[in-house]
Amino acid sequence: MAATAKLYKPGPGNYETALVRAMRRISEITGIHLQDTLDEIHLIQSGVHPVLLDSLQQFGFSPSESHWIIKPRTLAHRKSRKELLTQEETGRWLRAIRILALAFEVFGNQDKATQWLRKSRARFGGHSALTIMQNEPGAQLVEETLNQIDSGYFA
Repeated sequence: MAATAKLYKPGPGNYETALVRAMRRISEITGIHLQDTLDEIHLIQSGVHPVLLDSLQQFGFSPSESHWIIKPRTLAHRKSRKELLTQEETGRWLRAIRILALAFEVFGNQDKATQWLRKSRARFGGHSALTIMQNEPGAQLVEETLNQIDSGYFA
């Protein structure tokens, strides 16, 4: 059963972007307070527990799609030794969960978000959003596109 986002209807002067709602959703799921970019920087510098990779599945991200975040063997090693993810791995995890949560907020439910993320698009050079978000410039393009859709532009 797919999760559904609450329909957000802003009142006059009370507009909240999908990104703000996505960051709040990430905080709720992970238990990590993320309010601004400095919180994200601190989180990346500190590292997160490998178990938080499971939070990606709540947005329809399969374990096989997370190989670019951390290799399965490395993940098993980190879990067995109870080590935190490195800064690079934490940054990739945060990039993935931000985009997955943003897509969920923009499209209103997991099925639509997952379908949009997996479909090849001309705007992404014939690749899917899940493919191009594996590097920072690609993730920025996906996030920009989702923000445009949320603002009423068609992408």
